[in-house]
Amino acid sequence: MKTIKHFSVLILFTILFTQNTLAMEKKTVQKTTVLCITLNTTLKTMMNDTGSLPDELMAKAAELKLEITGLPIWVYDGADGNPDKPIKLTISVPVAKVSGEPGKFSFAELPEFHCISEMHLGPWDKLGETYHKLMPAIAQQGLTFTGMTREIYKVIDFGHQENCVTEIQIEVK
Repeated sequence: MKTIKHFSVLILFTILFTQNTLAMEKKTVQKTTVLCITLNTTLKTMMNDTGSLPDELMAKAAELKLEITGLPIWVYDGADGNPDKPIKLTISVPVAKVSGEPGKFSFAELPEFHCISEMHLGPWDKLGETYHKLMPAIAQQGLTFTGMTREIYKVIDFGHQENCVTEIQIEVK
């Protein structure tokens, strides 16, 4: 009997972790104090435009001896999948409190966020597949997309992006 129970759990984990996404969830994310930087970019040029900013942001947090309270959050304002459309991107890291001079970075508070959330398992160049799955589901539930999304990078593996885990949060009303 014990073997059958373990086998069932193994099958469940295999099913969950061989898919690109995990089940969609509606939730509210509480407001969060962050160290951040905001820039104007496009989905097409974003990687070049951000350059070393994520690493510099983490270095500044370490320099200021900030207590990091969460995972990196990228906030996309106005992204609709069009690679050439200008968007506002905020790269942030949650911190316990505002402290010190942030230089080219700033402290901000990400507001409470009502969203549809789903985990994306795998490479970032496949994130669009998860977004394409979520958008019709949002409409079917009678919800409206506000134009704001967040990505929380739970597992980052530049060498083997198939190991990456990214939580996609799409703000809805």
